[in-house]
Amino acid sequence: MGKNNRKTAQKNSTPVQLTLAADIGGSGLKAIYASTDGKIGSLFMEPEVIAVPKAAIDDLLQNNLGVCEPTNAAWVGFGGKYAAVGYLAASRFYANAGLKELKYERGLYKVLATIWVLSQKLKLSNCFKFDLCVLLPASEYESRKKFENILRSLIKNFETPSGNMSLELGRFNCYPEGAGVFLLHSKRVGVEIGQRKSAIIMIGYRNASVLVSYRGALDSGKTSDLGMVRMIETVMTKTSGLSESDLCKAIVASGYDISPTPLYKLTRSTTVAARNEEVAILVKAIKEAKNLYIATLISWLNNVVPRDVDEIVFCGGTADYLKKELNSRYSATPCIWHGGVVVPDAVDTYKLGTRLTDAYGMFLYFMSGSNSVGEVA
Repeated sequence: MGKNNRKTAQKNSTPVQLTLAADIGGSGLKAIYASTDGKIGSLFMEPEVIAVPKAAIDDLLQNNLGVCEPTNAAWVGFGGKYAAVGYLAASRFYANAGLKELKYERGLYKVLATIWVLSQKLKLSNCFKFDLCVLLPASEYESRKKFENILRSLIKNFETPSGNMSLELGRFNCYPEGAGVFLLHSKRVGVEIGQRKSAIIMIGYRNASVLVSYRGALDSGKTSDLGMVRMIETVMTKTSGLSESDLCKAIVASGYDISPTPLYKLTRSTTVAARNEEVAILVKAIKEAKNLYIATLISWLNNVVPRDVDEIVFCGGTADYLKKELNSRYSATPCIWHGGVVVPDAVDTYKLGTRLTDAYGMFLYFMSGSNSVGEVA
């Protein structure tokens, strides 16, 4: 065997110590992972990312009082640039979720931070090999090769709270959002998927995406900015002093029919009468914003979803919120929710529910060793 062939063989024989599937969502990073023992776990990190000066990182290192979970203390640095990620970015540096920025660009920081967090959680060294699969919006799917190339360069040497890391990326793949749910659905349906025309509608916090499967083969998909954040922004124009995050949590807790009880957490008045008035204003604002959001979303869906589909597979946290409306609007077509699959409780330790299904499906598919979505059909 020649010298170059021996080097290639040695490189390929390096054992993979971590396999990771990451869904870089606007409401937070959802990930499914497995280490060498084969045990599957999940991870959630807040969506915030912010560039910070080195002095801020030095201050963190010098004044690190107490002990906190790695997910709450994640930052990464490379090429003299530093960024806080997740809870640290939001709580210490008042970062935002960056919903108007490209997911894949912020996703580089998030993936590096996630790998560091898992290295701490799984007690891995600062040098190891990992396999990675990433979900991106259909509109950013064409940037997958650029994402991979930049990532492979960055992981060779980057800084973390526990020191420099030098990693090797083995297998890499990237799929459009919704593909993981479709793969779970197609596996459950079996050979019949090869006879169907299916629409996969993913409605999340930032985006709404549509993939179409023609007898098992997925198209490149279409994406809009019509995630739930559009509804939240409309409510914020009709109220004052409410944060996007707190408002979103309260709206989801109030449900589709807008129960007023969870909204009282948002009030600031000191008298019962004034608090009741605040809630009444909120209920009216949410109802109007929801109706406008639904009308806009349905109009877009009606223009991109083929009329002759045999079934619609809905997924995403916002789709759950709108389930009553979506089932009614598309009652003439069989509707399947989240591929008919539930993530096991033992895996869903963050209680993310259906928000984790896309990453879970992608992880199982990636672990099977397939490299093409079409191989499932």
